[in-house]
Amino acid sequence: MFKTYKRRRLKKPDRSREEDRLSNLPDDLLCRILSELPTKDTIRTRLLSKRWTNLWLTVPALDLDSKNFEHDAFLFDFIDEFVESSEEERGDIIKRFKLVYDAFDHIHSDFVQRMDGVVKRRVCHLTVLNRVDGEEALVRMPLSLYSCGTLVDLTLYNVVFDRPENELVSLPCLNTMHLEAVKFDGNDILKRLISSCSVLEKLVVITHPGDYLEVVSVRSKSLKSFKLESMRETFEDHGLDPRVEIDSPSLEYLCVTDYKPRSFCIYNISPCAKVDVDVVFDVEFDDDDPLNRTRVHNFLRGLSTVREIVISARTLKVIKVFSQFEPLPQFSNLSRLDASFVESTLEVLPTFLGCCPNLQSLVMDFDCLPKTDNEIKLSYVPQCFISSLEFVLMMTPITVTEPSLQMNLAKYFVRNCGVLKTLMVSESFSSIIKKIERIPKRSGGCEVVMLNPCVVVHQTSSLY
Repeated sequence: MFKTYKRRRLKKPDRSREEDRLSNLPDDLLCRILSELPTKDTIRTRLLSKRWTNLWLTVPALDLDSKNFEHDAFLFDFIDEFVESSEEERGDIIKRFKLVYDAFDHIHSDFVQRMDGVVKRRVCHLTVLNRVDGEEALVRMPLSLYSCGTLVDLTLYNVVFDRPENELVSLPCLNTMHLEAVKFDGNDILKRLISSCSVLEKLVVITHPGDYLEVVSVRSKSLKSFKLESMRETFEDHGLDPRVEIDSPSLEYLCVTDYKPRSFCIYNISPCAKVDVDVVFDVEFDDDDPLNRTRVHNFLRGLSTVREIVISARTLKVIKVFSQFEPLPQFSNLSRLDASFVESTLEVLPTFLGCCPNLQSLVMDFDCLPKTDNEIKLSYVPQCFISSLEFVLMMTPITVTEPSLQMNLAKYFVRNCGVLKTLMVSESFSSIIKKIERIPKRSGGCEVVMLNPCVVVHQTSSLY
């Protein structure tokens, strides 16, 4: 017979006991836990018990948004209370301070005073994001920021750097700096700021067309990653971006997006560097103005020492026109090239590849293709075809189908590349993939592969 079992009563969890266990943790551990929460949630914990009433003041992190305060005075009072309270418990250090500011009318001196207080509490990670864009609404950074010995990470948006005058400029611990839409009250401030960071490894500069900065000068022995971008098109500004000078022997990654400078010079960069360039020069190439050609030549010469290059269609267009007047420099160290083509730039492909004698990997992204084969000549065989090129990827949009030219492109590589291992093509080549596989191959080990369709996820990053 079946046995009968008495049903056990399930005890309800004793929440007070759980809260007691949490409250019995040491203060330093509780502070570490609270520092991972948003500030508004941290403050709510003071309602738990007397033990928690002032505990939030000992947390060395603050994350504020001015829209959560009715008036600047309340915001500043709150910051004052946080900065001045429990210095002994926090060791006089603010590990993280973030402020999103949204006040068109404010008293500049009051704002600077609060930021000065934060900096002097030996802040480690500082973020100030100003939502309001306008000369009167710009917020200014305190001069003490130039000599913050504990600062490790600095992120600023839409703020002003005043001239330091005789102030000491030294940020010995700063590792990461992100400056977006920052305005400098002096042409040499950015240069001094960067050169004062002896351990800086990651730098992002997004220039504002309303700034009077003439040159982005990056001279750093420690810098490993540098991203440069312009907000010129955002503001429909048709002027030029600041000149660029780079002297960073340890720089391993350089990304330049939507930039239109008068000149762009790379004096020193790591030979192992990967460079992603979208640079346009507002120049006319003609015999009457050799200076314009010199600017482009200096730009290309600076790129010629790196290992990997990603080139936008606009930059390739500049290279194509320049090559009609002067020979391109040799890219002897280049092992990987990723280039975007438009219809008018395809003809520069053999010439450019001829300057890359040790190229191993080539990725070509064609926006469109010429309508007839007569518009492009693919007869010249570069040195890299014979000795080094092992991988080629050709991509066109699925809507672009020019079978004749696609076939000729495939023949150009398959018939001439002596060590080619893989020719990969996108879906738009599907109608002729069998014909490509039957092309007589110079390299016996060459394999023709169709690129698997994949979903590209576009991520939009925001500082807020």
